[in-house]
Amino acid sequence: MYDTADPLFWRELAKENMRIHKQSGTKGDCIEARELIIALPEPLVELDPEKLLRGVVERFREKYGVDCIAALHHNKTKTNYHIHLIFSERKRKEVVNEKIATRNMFYNENGKHVRTKKEILDENGNIRDGCYIIKKGEVYERDIFSAKDKQFKSKAFLKEAKVYLMDHINTLLPEGYPKLTIFDDEEVYLPMLKIGKNNPKEAEIIAANELRTAWNQIADQAMVEGVPQADIKKIKQVEIMEAARKSIKEHGKEPGRFNRILREAMQHLRKLILKIRDAVKIPEVVVPEVPIHHKSEIHTDVKKPVIPKKPVEPELSKRFKSYYATYKKLEGVGKEIRKLEDKLETLQKELSQTTGFFKGKERNRIIGEIADTQVEISRKRASLSKIAIKAKCGSVEDFYTKYNASKVSHNEYMKKLKAWEDKYGSGEDTSTPKDEPKEKKTPKKTQDDVSTPKRMLNMVSMRAELQKKKEVVKERDEHREPTIIKKKENNIGLE
Repeated sequence: MYDTADPLFWRELAKENMRIHKQSGTKGDCIEARELIIALPEPLVELDPEKLLRGVVERFREKYGVDCIAALHHNKTKTNYHIHLIFSERKRKEVVNEKIATRNMFYNENGKHVRTKKEILDENGNIRDGCYIIKKGEVYERDIFSAKDKQFKSKAFLKEAKVYLMDHINTLLPEGYPKLTIFDDEEVYLPMLKIGKNNPKEAEIIAANELRTAWNQIADQAMVEGVPQADIKKIKQVEIMEAARKSIKEHGKEPGRFNRILREAMQHLRKLILKIRDAVKIPEVVVPEVPIHHKSEIHTDVKKPVIPKKPVEPELSKRFKSYYATYKKLEGVGKEIRKLEDKLETLQKELSQTTGFFKGKERNRIIGEIADTQVEISRKRASLSKIAIKAKCGSVEDFYTKYNASKVSHNEYMKKLKAWEDKYGSGEDTSTPKDEPKEKKTPKKTQDDVSTPKRMLNMVSMRAELQKKKEVVKERDEHREPTIIKKKENNIGLE
């Protein structure tokens, strides 16, 4: 546990809230403080629990300036690590104002001040239950706390607090673990419903969550099949959200009606998948290859211009290769689902045609295969989100958003690289031309070369003999018939 105030603060806060609740005459329970339940990822179990709890609480206190008390919990099966954070809606004033009774003061059951004692007595002259008297000289009102901060009752506060605490928790997660995200109503997915302890509607909520899971899995399959996210969101908005609002307005909240709406929406999405599957084949992403250039002839008499720097590949483009591998995995699972769905359709047709009293065994066999195929389809759909999470993405939708962004970045980089190589070749980037002729260095003469006349005589005789041979070859070539010499060009490529 961790507390930013003393126990007396919470006792006084409870009294103040109870007093104001009675005076206002509001029905229902008195809200003495507000609570947030903060779910924590399991890897944070490795951290020091005291430091973890203190860090979360102090961060919240620093943001909103209110006192808090919190407890860090873990269930017996070690699968639900979470924090209960209770915070005050009121702030303690620096100067406490006390009001002292100058005479006996009488209060009725609602905590409202009345003028005379008779107003709180029953027929027998006894003080009624809930009524009380503050005697002369006692403190009847202490102005310790400020009024409740209205921002804590707004939905904007809850959304802001979620994002604020999520960002802090993400900084504590180990490298490589998927970051937490806040559920967005604009996404293609539907949220799961929480089942509290001893909830009488537990069975209904479990059935609803199964249908919500089925919708989320089919939405994953639709994205893998190539259905645009905008089309899936449109079906969700029109066929689920608007239809549910209309149903609640006409018939009230009935889980059975919402389940029917959800099943109809899934049928709409399946039809869209089949339409996309029949009309468009998913194009394969071809990674552009670096073009092969031939080595150009070296001209020592022409200087090349200065070559600019080679384009640098962005970080987003570098991730394209790993994202593309995940894309192919998702595509492969999508093809397996299509085969299973085709098999399921064939089995259902076969079952409808298998009629008659003596075909009971055959029908049972087909029914068993249909059940196994449905389970396999559900398992394959569930694996799509696991593949996306393994690629460090929160969901299939999140993966395709990142994949498409990296694909655009990669294509732009490859265009720039191709333009650079078409103009300057695939040589290395240098600040000076690579083919610039180098100055010839003449070897230094040693003392032996200068002082030895014998070597000089040998060189003169060798030059004379070489000149004679050149004249003989020239004379022989003049009497020879001309021939056509074909040159063979060697195309030298870059490996």
